[in-house]
Amino acid sequence: MHSVSLLGCLCLSLSLTLSTGSPQLNLPTPQPEVFYNGYTPNVATTPAQLRADRDRDQRYGPPYSDAGGGGNTDDGLDDFRFGQTDDERMRIGYGYPTPRVNFSDSPFSGARFSNHNYGPISSTTERNYGNDANLNGRYSDVPYSSQGERNFNPNDQYNYNNNPNVEFVGINNRNRFENPFLSNQDRFNLNQGYLERQRYQQDRRYQQELEKLRILLVESDQKGSLECTANVAAQWNFETNVNDFTQTEALNAQQRYVEFQRITAEQSKRINKDLIFDRRLYRQLMLQSEVGPNALPLDVLDRYNRLLNEMLFLYNSAEICAYQQPFQCDLHYIPQLKDIMAKSRDWDELQHTWVEYHRKAGRGMRDSYEQLIDVMQEVAYVNNVTNGGEYWYLAYESGNFRQDMDIVWEQIRPLYEGLHAYVRRKLRDYYGPDRINRIAPIPSHILGNMYGQSWSNVLDILIPYPGRKLIDVTPRMVEQGYTPQLMFQLAEEFFTSINMSAVGPEFYRNSIFEQPLDRRVLCEPSAWDFCNRHDFRVKICTDINQRSLISVHHEMAHIQYFLQYRHLPKIFRNGANPAFHQAVGDAIGLSVSTPRHLQTLGLLQRSLDESSYDINYLFTMAIDKVAFLPFALSLDNWRYDVFSGNANKRTMNCHYWNLREKYSGIKPPVLRSEKDFDPGAKYHIPANIPYIKYFFSTVLQFQIYRGLCRESGQYVPGDPRKPLHQCDIYRQPAAGNILKTLMSKGASQPWQEVLEETLREGRLDGTALREYFAPLEEWLRQENLRTNEYVGWNYDGDYCKRSIETAGLQVFGGYYNGATGQKSAPFLYPLILLIYLYFSLRLL
Repeated sequence: MHSVSLLGCLCLSLSLTLSTGSPQLNLPTPQPEVFYNGYTPNVATTPAQLRADRDRDQRYGPPYSDAGGGGNTDDGLDDFRFGQTDDERMRIGYGYPTPRVNFSDSPFSGARFSNHNYGPISSTTERNYGNDANLNGRYSDVPYSSQGERNFNPNDQYNYNNNPNVEFVGINNRNRFENPFLSNQDRFNLNQGYLERQRYQQDRRYQQELEKLRILLVESDQKGSLECTANVAAQWNFETNVNDFTQTEALNAQQRYVEFQRITAEQSKRINKDLIFDRRLYRQLMLQSEVGPNALPLDVLDRYNRLLNEMLFLYNSAEICAYQQPFQCDLHYIPQLKDIMAKSRDWDELQHTWVEYHRKAGRGMRDSYEQLIDVMQEVAYVNNVTNGGEYWYLAYESGNFRQDMDIVWEQIRPLYEGLHAYVRRKLRDYYGPDRINRIAPIPSHILGNMYGQSWSNVLDILIPYPGRKLIDVTPRMVEQGYTPQLMFQLAEEFFTSINMSAVGPEFYRNSIFEQPLDRRVLCEPSAWDFCNRHDFRVKICTDINQRSLISVHHEMAHIQYFLQYRHLPKIFRNGANPAFHQAVGDAIGLSVSTPRHLQTLGLLQRSLDESSYDINYLFTMAIDKVAFLPFALSLDNWRYDVFSGNANKRTMNCHYWNLREKYSGIKPPVLRSEKDFDPGAKYHIPANIPYIKYFFSTVLQFQIYRGLCRESGQYVPGDPRKPLHQCDIYRQPAAGNILKTLMSKGASQPWQEVLEETLREGRLDGTALREYFAPLEEWLRQENLRTNEYVGWNYDGDYCKRSIETAGLQVFGGYYNGATGQKSAPFLYPLILLIYLYFSLRLL
């Protein structure tokens, strides 16, 4: 043990104290550079200024981990890091003390500008659906009623609910970060009489107030950067040296940072946003005003955190008995149950494991989740949206986001159905036609994963060409003496070859690439921004294998994202939406994993031109990425429905299985009921962490990849010599220039505009994924025709009973999963019920 510098208590400014322990951070007091609210032109890159932040829903903890539960992660350690993921761990479970930070010296505090008539914030008991509707702005041209409601005149050009010239119309359709006023108004025409002169005088005052607003934003940006640096430093110290002391420091730092954001948001809400004509300032203020659940009154926030903690305790403590071993009852999801679901091929053992885990992990938290649904309504109210469902998709800035995602899914569904039909046949051949019907959904417990979200673990059953081994360059890497540092240098060279930035020596000095021998480190790969525009790091315990090589490039992509938007105000130093960071990293992974790139690195000696290798490679990708999409979509569409009231609390478990059947063609292995709460067995449900970003990022990565490949000429639609799945953008500056443009915008514009300006595609598009998997889709079509396989699935009986009285009737096998005798099921079930009731009465 030795004495080093630690980040201590942070109030109005950052201070350092000395303490004992073995943390790895020794930072001077940060002095962030002053940037004038995003109007700064290009900033020169120096070795000390090369990196930046997290995406919007991760502002409460360390950024960007690969273990986030996406399509290429199998719910591994992301579900079991002290019950929380590393990138969102800090969103839950902390009390909030009396505010330690104040804004007495801010431009809009009462002492300095007491005559500024922005009006008070509404009471926490008021549910204000409007945008500062109770604030009677001094220069507003629109009158307000005595109750504080805005009186909209249908003929008023400023009324964006009625004005057909405004692009975003209505509260549900209008981009809430778009300034409501038209940009082409001539407010300085002095030849229009007295009223126009009066407006001119008002505009002079308006400019003065606007300057005060800019000062406020500069001030909050500087303080926010300092507070963020202190918080991230404490999280880094904990994750790179796990002990009680560093954990306590991390919790305290996170609590201070959340309180700072809370106060900043409340100050920002005092400003009448209807008076801000500058679109960029408007967006900056709107983003700064949002802190999600942390905007709740403290008593409601405490209830929210308590509910999440209760559910996470049940999730973490769930343990079951081993199959046919009633005295071994200490099996947890990580590692035992996850391992059983991945490796066992015993139908009965898999069914037992699935049923018991869902009973122990999910059933007990149902009551708490019903209470959480009510609290989510409060979260929606304090964030100025109509219900919890709308809040759930708020970060995506679209009034029709759910419908948009369903449209994207319809683009991809033909590929998924072909894959589903082939997988069902292979599993039917393996387990027998008496257990798997040729036209029914697939029972979820035999897909190699507790949730059926990835099918990679049953590749041995499914692989199209068993004699054609998948590419694995791990032996060559070991043979050539690869080291973790060399792998990161290769990743850096990949990006410099496409005209992007080098990371500099500071990155290598501060990052952790290997597991240290003298302390415990949380090894999940993650990229970190310290919010000071120059300190960016990666934490990963690198193995010398092909998977780590791709992961290293993925992490370096996050660092490049930090580098490209570091000149922006802190609130804009995020991905364009919560899915962008992950999508960019995965798009780079698609390029690095191609045989062409591995040949360039000298890790693959010969080209594999046989179509069988291509099909195996694409199939392996598809059972991970394509199979994941309907699971992610159904999980968050289910939450949208229960939060918005579209699904009744009394039927929400059955609604979950209806969505799983609709999107995935998957059913539970046994009959379920409303006594169960099967979604609760998935970590992101009790932790209340959004999941739709994984659907979005999985689709977007192919869209970005297609744009880069097309721009560099490595992909030509219709040219069989340049298919999309073989594209490598290494040494293609044209691709890098597109990527730099996309990254440099950060969150300063809506994501639709970012895509339009960089890829000339203004929406999420599933056709890129279809183009990538086109050879596999054609192969699946031919294969399903050859075997006369039914493509799609038919509802084949009840998956869930709404009546709790029938919850004890767990039908194992029989008509439920049977491949024959389906028509007799409706007649058989009443008989079983009568027998059950008869014996129940006998017992009474």
